[in-house]
Amino acid sequence: MNSIPTVTKNLLIINVLCFFGGVVAMKYGMNLNDLLGLHFFMASDFNPAQLITYMFMHGGFQHLFFNMFALWMFGRTLEQVWGPKRFLSYYMICGIGAGWCRSWCNIYSM
Repeated sequence: MNSIPTVTKNLLIINVLCFFGGVVAMKYGMNLNDLLGLHFFMASDFNPAQLITYMFMHGGFQHLFFNMFALWMFGRTLEQVWGPKRFLSYYMICGIGAGWCRSWCNIYSM
């Protein structure tokens, strides 16, 4: 079995740590999804950094599991073909672009 490339492995670790960090923070009365999750860009609790931080927050264990399964399955192949820098750029651009598109789509669903 091929080993997991560096960027993919680190993204998996960061996502899992953020998920379990959110679970632990919830026990102390802090909701990290409220702080780091993506809010509508015209809302008072919106922060531009949320376009990045929301990519590491998950709604539950199943959400985390299937996202990490997809990252493991496709990310390692893309990273091996493209290289670590190009894959990380792709991951971040797609994540920020998806957050931006979702925010703009919220305008039309109001």
